Amino acid sequence: EIEDNDTKSFLTVTLPYAGEYGLEIYGCLPSRKTAGYHHVCQYLISCSWRDENFTHEDLEKYLETTETEDAVFENKELEIKPAIYSDSCQLPVLKIDESSLPEPAPRPLDLMQASPSIGWSLELEDHVKSVCDRTYRSFDTLLRDLVFSRNIQNDTVKARILFQWLATMKPQNLTFDSVDIGSPEETLRGLQTQRTTYAMAYNTLCKYSGLVSKIIFGVAKGMDYKPGNTFTPGSNHHTWNAVLLNGVWELVDTRFAKRPVLAGATGGPSMQYEFDDHFFMTNPQKFIYTHFPDESKWQMLDPLVTMETFCNMPVMTPHFFALGMDLLSHKLAYVHSTGKSIIELKYPKSKRLHLTFSVISDNGTEEYEGVKLVRYAMLEANAGKVTFRLRFPVKGKYTFIVYAKEDNPNKSDNVFAQVCEYIIEQEDVLVPKPFPYPPCAYQSWGPGIAFYQFNLFTDTVSAVIKTKKGVAKFEIMSSKPMQFRTRLVQHQETSEFEGYVTHKIQGNLTMFTITAPSQGEFGLEIYAKDPDTESKKMRHVAQYLILCEEEIHTVQLPKLPSGLLGLQPMLVKYGVSTITHSDPVIHTDTNYLEIRFGTSQNMRFTTSLFETETQAEYSEYVFIQSEMNVITLLVCLPKTGFFTFCVHGNLLTDNSQQIPGLFNYLIHCNEMKVDAIPYPKQYGFWKEGCSMMKPLAIKPVLETTVVPFKVRIPRATIVAVVVDNDWTPLVLHPDSGVWEGDIHIEPTSQGGIKVVLVASFGDDQSKYATLLEYKL
Repeated sequence: EIEDNDTKSFLTVTLPYAGEYGLEIYGCLPSRKTAGYHHVCQYLISCSWRDENFTHEDLEKYLETTETEDAVFENKELEIKPAIYSDSCQLPVLKIDESSLPEPAPRPLDLMQASPSIGWSLELEDHVKSVCDRTYRSFDTLLRDLVFSRNIQNDTVKARILFQWLATMKPQNLTFDSVDIGSPEETLRGLQTQRTTYAMAYNTLCKYSGLVSKIIFGVAKGMDYKPGNTFTPGSNHHTWNAVLLNGVWELVDTRFAKRPVLAGATGGPSMQYEFDDHFFMTNPQKFIYTHFPDESKWQMLDPLVTMETFCNMPVMTPHFFALGMDLLSHKLAYVHSTGKSIIELKYPKSKRLHLTFSVISDNGTEEYEGVKLVRYAMLEANAGKVTFRLRFPVKGKYTFIVYAKEDNPNKSDNVFAQVCEYIIEQEDVLVPKPFPYPPCAYQSWGPGIAFYQFNLFTDTVSAVIKTKKGVAKFEIMSSKPMQFRTRLVQHQETSEFEGYVTHKIQGNLTMFTITAPSQGEFGLEIYAKDPDTESKKMRHVAQYLILCEEEIHTVQLPKLPSGLLGLQPMLVKYGVSTITHSDPVIHTDTNYLEIRFGTSQNMRFTTSLFETETQAEYSEYVFIQSEMNVITLLVCLPKTGFFTFCVHGNLLTDNSQQIPGLFNYLIHCNEMKVDAIPYPKQYGFWKEGCSMMKPLAIKPVLETTVVPFKVRIPRATIVAVVVDNDWTPLVLHPDSGVWEGDIHIEPTSQGGIKVVLVASFGDDQSKYATLLEYKL
């Protein structure tokens, strides 16, 4: 209490326990309260005795003070330092009336429910770490510094402080001056020689901190435990604690909270420990997977779990529960498979998890006939559900271990950790013997983490897509235009199936079409990239299993490099869209095609046409027409078969020599319908917005022929046709912008005739640019 009397202040200090206290006094000038309080002096108060008649009610009366509005330290954050106590002080020992304690009882707590908040903070975390870093000469000073210096009234916080200190401190740092038989010092020092269990140490800490604790005896599954192992008398014996908090018995295991990890060092791997808070106030429904008490009442479950069930439970680590995971299908560790089996887990839909797994046969190998056993299992995780499809090729026992981590790139130590373990008893094998799943890039099928990072969405729920009449289709929605690339693989075929997967983009919707090359299973990988980023790297966003169970007759496509077909990155960047042919694989019953593209900017296009098998070039059978915001490509194939048709383009304002790819086609021509006559050679100026009405091609002439010309050439001032140095100007029709004229062509004795379309674009009419060149 502080009483002000003009220029004097009277301070009355009431101490709760004997010991040494530091009293700090702060003051301020009444006229300058906004400047805050300043430290003016401090005293050391030593209390060696306290009146036994001074009751707790008397203490409460002294502590009932009203904090005034100006009693705020506005400019100074006080540093709370541990108090220094006299070694002669004795801590009170909690005396327990066993008959008054409640019996342990089951709690209707869902397995997925998170642990309740206990008011833990980073300040308390740092406090425990600071105590761990110090050495103490007596148990009294240790406990006063750890617990009583903080004036903690919350028993749950107090229990957590004791738990974390005991699980993270190093026993070799316990250097007490005096260790008497039966003293708390002897109990803690016993951790160094393993004569004391962690349950005994925690029980001692609770007793001297005013908490009710019990030591529970039973068996526990350690790191070396394997599913199905039985406990023989004396094996895996373990002790842990039950502490009474808020009238409820809570389960605590400080020994299991010291999670051992192997750390590499110059002298070889060494054992270190990490703190795991899963075993503080653990839900009994989770605790039973690792701890089986001798007294069944300490299971705190209804119904009770038998020892046989306990031994047959899957091995589930604290990481399993920390991620909020749960079992859906198999509640026992042994899975009996008569061909194929499906194991299902679940996790909170709000979380995004990375999962992987390992498979080891009973003889310790991870391969079968040169193929990894993990290839005989399929993992799918989506919308809070994890599905494993297992179909091993030979009878026997297999250890199946699942690993997981949360998607958190900001966490430096975010690594995969084991979450659960099963034993798969393969009693029968599928007929015919199953192939491995297709060799895709990742073990996890369906949408991946990058799928959601790109804000992609699909209505396709399953990672297994069945074909109908040999074709499978699905769609991906995006918040903005994206670039996609696909890869189709199969176990039997080492090469990829380029051309069997096509996709077309309509706004923010991308539609994928998969044509199965044959009956069987195929792995489809999908890669994506944001065209607005500088990175050239495509990220894996999803993979699907394409299942074709039908007898189909598919046209076998030629082998092509991966990623060759379809739209290329610059198509989206330039704002170019397909108008007529969105699918990159074209099967046609005619050798004549008109392929149109829409442009949002003035562009120049160029093309190349090759016979796919021979790589013979036929670019002269392609003619480019430009009009308004539409580019039309006239393709007249000279023969049947497969052709690779590549479309390139850049902006008219781009003066560089680089013309990037826009779209690549594979054209399969089944029949010749029109005569294939080479188109005229097209020069650079022609590709800048020009179009020809006639003639698109000129057949060889055997007699004098009149060929009418009709052409649109923007910005031209003079247009003429030159036949073997004979110039014929064309006439401009201003209303239509079309240049017209009749050109006389006579056969020559040499046989070769060159017809050239030229134009002048400036005031200097002596300079002409070549646009087209016909060779007859």
